[in-house]
Amino acid sequence: MLRLWVAAEDYRDDIRISQEILQRLSEAYRRFRNTCRFLLGNLDGFKPDTERVAYEEMEEIDQWALHRLQEVIARVLDAYESFEFYKIYHTIHNFCVVDMSAFYLDVLKDRLYCSRADSRERRSAQTVLYEILISLVQLFAPILPFTTEEVWGQLSSINGDLGKSVHLSRFPSPKTQFVDSGLGIGGKNSSKYGKR
Repeated sequence: MLRLWVAAEDYRDDIRISQEILQRLSEAYRRFRNTCRFLLGNLDGFKPDTERVAYEEMEEIDQWALHRLQEVIARVLDAYESFEFYKIYHTIHNFCVVDMSAFYLDVLKDRLYCSRADSRERRSAQTVLYEILISLVQLFAPILPFTTEEVWGQLSSINGDLGKSVHLSRFPSPKTQFVDSGLGIGGKNSSKYGKR
């Protein structure tokens, strides 16, 4: 929690700590952990080597989620480069809470729970969940080393080629093939995180 607190504070201002601040960070940590748990739970039985769905065949909302992920990756990498760690915390937290939990994952539940296990619709969703989880874990690894290592161990059972440790992997890079600014849902989900 102290690592998360340090990362969440803007060191250019006065640094504050209190039970209330730590409680708020504890809730944010649980949200991140629960997002990872949800993603892992819905990747059970998924074989990324053989069951991935090509981007062109994905549902549009899945393409949107990949687009948002690229914006998050770009923002987080910029924040690491400029030592603005609080931006990393806020970007990942907002992505997990607003884009994932409150929107994408909520919409996805019907497809994940009701579609045939081998259907293209379900595999499309799982392909995106896999991409999101790997990227989030790699991006947050310096800040939450133990939690991300635990998730990486579970991911390794899905894909043994990932490597022994998240701390031996590289940060993800934005993938231009997943960027499509025309995918804003209803026009209201334009980039909140700025452009790289």
